[in-house]
Amino acid sequence: MDHRRKRNAEGAGPLAQAGEVSRRAMVAGTVAMTAVAAVLPLADTAYAENAEGPDADMMAFLLLSEALTGVSRQTLAPELVESKNKSDILNSDPGVDPINIKDEYFAWIKANDATSSFGKLLQIAKDNHQSLANIVPSVNDSADDMKFLARSIVLLWYLGSWYKPDDLKNKIATPQVVSPKAYTQGLVWQIAGAHPMGYSNLQFGYWSRDPRDPNRPALFDPAKT
Repeated sequence: MDHRRKRNAEGAGPLAQAGEVSRRAMVAGTVAMTAVAAVLPLADTAYAENAEGPDADMMAFLLLSEALTGVSRQTLAPELVESKNKSDILNSDPGVDPINIKDEYFAWIKANDATSSFGKLLQIAKDNHQSLANIVPSVNDSADDMKFLARSIVLLWYLGSWYKPDDLKNKIATPQVVSPKAYTQGLVWQIAGAHPMGYSNLQFGYWSRDPRDPNRPALFDPAKT
């Protein structure tokens, strides 16, 4: 009996060793794949390759949105960490907050822009990043495609719904709610001090208190030059 156990143990050695090599190979392969993925270019280089930094387009979107909506970028991106150098604001960190609605809106606009208007609007924001008051006049002086896309962006932030630029141009209202998250995060609810039907993040009994002042600086901060 002891001899059989000994032979079995000795016979198991090469198999166990082979299994160990296999696991090491798997780990090494995983590391190699991760390294390759890290250096591969991102899809859609029109937005991914940005000499100003990976977050420059998102920061331009926040500046554009602030100018168009009149709502401070800190409200639109609660975890925003701005560069101490005002001239370097495009290289600020837009942050990641628990809701992160800004990323969802950015991706939606990018996916639903039938023209190159979104990129052109972002460029306007970049060109005027030190003078936000110039953004709206620049948009008003642009082509119709850009102007109506800007209106769609305003409605998206306020209502959480997408109004196609062409529909707005033709005075047709066929909005699409972007997502359940967007339905609850429309700025209109914050401004009204209310909440959408079927959802509320307020504490029980909130209706017994006076509404919050919608003009407080924390929400509204007119664009400053």
